[in-house]
This record gives sequence, C-alpha cells and structure tokens, in this order.
Amino acid sequence: MNAGGALLSDWRVLAAFIILSWGGYSIVLKLIANKLPWQASMLLFVVGYALVAGFYCLLNFSTVNGSVFKPVSLLALGAGVLCGLGAIAFFKALPLAPGSVFIPLVGLSVLVAAIGCLIILKEPISCRSASGIVLAVVSIILLGK
Repeated sequence: MNAGGALLSDWRVLAAFIILSWGGYSIVLKLIANKLPWQASMLLFVVGYALVAGFYCLLNFSTVNGSVFKPVSLLALGAGVLCGLGAIAFFKALPLAPGSVFIPLVGLSVLVAAIGCLIILKEPISCRSASGIVLAVVSIILLGK
C-alpha cells in the first residue's frame, strides 16, 4: 500500500477530512441561506452529494458483491431516511438562526450517536469519553442560551 493509501486507511485522517469538509459545507450553506429558498439549496446540495457519492460507488462497485440486497440493507435505507428528514429541518432552520450558534449546536447530534453506541452497541466508555460527553452537554447549554 502506498503512503496515500495508508493515509486513507487511517480513521484519524479521515475524521479530520470529515470535520473540514462538513464544516466547510455548513459555512457555504449559511452564506447562501438567505439568497436561495431552502428547497433550492437542499435540491442542489443533494444533486452535488449524489454526483460525488455515486461516482465514488461506481469506481468501487466491485467491493459491493450483492450486499445491497441483504435484509440488513434496510437499516442503511432507514439511516438515509433519517438523514433526509434531518436535512430538511437543517435547511429550513439555517436562515432562521445565527450560524455561529446553530451549526455547532446541530453538530452535537454526535452525542446521540455516542450515547447510542454506548447503550445499543454496548461499547465501552472511558473516563475520558465520559468527560467529553459531559463537556458536549455543557456546550449545548451554553450555545442554546
């Protein structure tokens, strides 16, 4: 594996990329929130997302091997529905709130995932992880005021 492949196999590098790209798109969406109707912004966002995701999946289709048709695939479909419903609320709320408060507050949806992983998936929790969750809750309180 080359150095680039090794970097793309490191979850920390991928997490940093996710933070930068998702933070970047949130800023861009806030910039246009009062210039386009939320429906137009969301439609164009979805088209852009579908182009990138679709192209990537086509390039890597050999790894799918029929897994799309497994019963567990319905969970992935359900996750997409949840994401879509959240996106509608996000695009509707974006022009209504200051981005410096709204975007970080919504970003704390990761708390739901973290707590869900602890409860549903029975993942272990360390003192450091628990402290991070507590601090995130404090940030929700501080940002929400």
